[in-house]
Amino acid sequence: MNEQDIKQILFTCKSQEPDAEVDPKGVYCDNLDVIEFGQKIALAAARKERAECLRFVKSLNYIVAGALAEKRGAI
Repeated sequence: MNEQDIKQILFTCKSQEPDAEVDPKGVYCDNLDVIEFGQKIALAAARKERAECLRFVKSLNYIVAGALAEKRGAI
């Protein structure tokens, strides 16, 4: 994940105080719900890892990759 991906996730998170401002650069937020942020980061990282895994398996054997995508769900 790159910095822009993390900033986009930050902007989707709720603040503990709804009127609290988020830094326009997207790097500071005093009232961030860190549990929600952490869960969203973990989910995004898992999706990215799964996509990379499917690409790698497809490079070795497209039939196995198709079965894996069908079993786990396509991304």
